[in-house]
This record gives sequence, C-alpha cells and structure tokens, in this order.
Amino acid sequence: MYLVHLAVSPPGDAPLPAEIRQMLEATAPDVLEHVSVHLQSRPHPVIGLFLRVASLNEAESTAELIWVRAAAACPQLAEWCLRRAEAPLMLYEWD
Repeated sequence: MYLVHLAVSPPGDAPLPAEIRQMLEATAPDVLEHVSVHLQSRPHPVIGLFLRVASLNEAESTAELIWVRAAAACPQLAEWCLRRAEAPLMLYEWD
C-alpha cells in the first residue's frame, strides 16, 4: 500500500467541497483504500490517498487519474488545479 498526496490549489479563495472524499471515492478504481483531507496544509490543501497497488509509479499515476476523473465528473472541482501527486518523504529517527 502507498500513500500519495495530492496538492491542489483553488480558484481564488474557494474552499474544497465538503463532500470531497465522496467525490474522489465515486470515480476511483477499487485500489483506493482511504482518503484523508488536510485543509490546514499550506500553501495548498493536501488530500492523502491510500492505494493498494504494486509500485510507487503506479500509485502516483493512479492518484493523478483519480483526481482527473473526479474533476471531470464534479463541476465543483473543475477549476481546481492539481499541483502534484506524489508520495511524501517520511523522516525516520534512528536511535
């Protein structure tokens, strides 16, 4: 399983639609396990997608596809811009 972050920017000061999770889930393939929305992220909101796929490349391309499908199907997302779809780097502390 991979976590991919979608960084999205609004048209003007528009907030993400309250039903963003449902919008993404409705157009996603069966590999989508969970959606997490981080509205407080700066400079843009971040949407975390947990995906059951075989590789990092597949995860990032699938996440982008999920966004494109949702934006095409939901007029509220049409003007939002996908800035990036990438797995976040995790810092681990070694003792």
